[in-house]
Amino acid sequence: MSVIVQAQIEDPKIEETNNKSKAKIIVYTKTGEIYKGFFISQNKDFLEIETNSVGTIKIPTQRIKNIESLNEDDQLQETDEDERLEQINPVRYMIGTSAFNYEKGGNYLRNNPMTYHRGISDNFSIGVGTSIWGMVLRVPIIYVNPQFTKQLGKNIHYKIGLDAFAGASLESAEAAGAAILNTGVTFGEPDLNLTGTIYYGAISDVQRIDPFYSLAGMARISKKLMVVSEGFYIPTEFDGNISFLFYGGRYLTETASYDLGFFYNQEITEFIPFGIPFIAITVKL
Repeated sequence: MSVIVQAQIEDPKIEETNNKSKAKIIVYTKTGEIYKGFFISQNKDFLEIETNSVGTIKIPTQRIKNIESLNEDDQLQETDEDERLEQINPVRYMIGTSAFNYEKGGNYLRNNPMTYHRGISDNFSIGVGTSIWGMVLRVPIIYVNPQFTKQLGKNIHYKIGLDAFAGASLESAEAAGAAILNTGVTFGEPDLNLTGTIYYGAISDVQRIDPFYSLAGMARISKKLMVVSEGFYIPTEFDGNISFLFYGGRYLTETASYDLGFFYNQEITEFIPFGIPFIAITVKL
C-alpha cells in the first residue's frame, strides 16, 4: 500500500481514482497543518483529498512536507485534534507582521487599511490599498506594503518589510507621506510563534523617526481559535517613553480569519478598562 500511494503522489499525470481504489493518506504541510483523507487526484500544482470533516480540499504541492499512507486496518476518524485548519493569515499580528509570508500565487483582502495582497514567490509578497476613513475625510491615501522573508533555521525566520503611505487633502491641496521600514526575526511555527521587530522611518515635515520596537506572539488554542498579542515600545525625548498593547482572539475558517482586538494603554484604562475594541479581517480570494 505504501509503495502504491507513493507512486500515485509522485506521478503528476494522475487525474482521478474511483471510490473503491482510494488510498487513505496523511498529509503534513511545511506550515504545520495535518490532513487525513482519501487520495483523489494530483497534478504538478495540487494534491486533492477527501476528508470526513471538511469535505474535498486541494493542497498546493509546494506546501507539502511529507505524506504517509494509512494501513487498511486504520480508522480514518478525524477529530478537531487530528486535523487543523490551515491558518491563512500567519503573516499578521494585530498591526505588525511576522516573518512568515503569504502563499505564492495567493490573493488576499485585508481591512485596516483596506489592502489587496498577493504572494509573488515563497519569500516575497506585496500589498497595495487605501483607507476608507481617508476617503470619508476627503484625504485619499495610497498604502504600499512589500515584504521579504527568509528561513534561517528550522524554526527561525527573518523578515524585512516596508509600510509606505502617501495622501493629499482634497480641500487644502496639501500632501504628506510616511515610510516605515521594519526588520525582525520570528521564532516558532505559524501556529505558535514570537516575533521581535525594529522599526525605522520618516514622516514628511517630521523627518526621521527614532527607532522603536515591538514584541508580538500568537498561539493556536483550538482548531479554529488563536490568541494574538503585540506590544510596542517607543523611546521619546520627553519625560517617559510610550508603550501600548494590542491583544485579542482570532477565529479561523477555510477562507478567512476574523480578529477581535483591543488597543490598550494606561491612559485608556481610565475610561475603558479592557481597551478600545476593533475588528480585523483577512479573506483569501
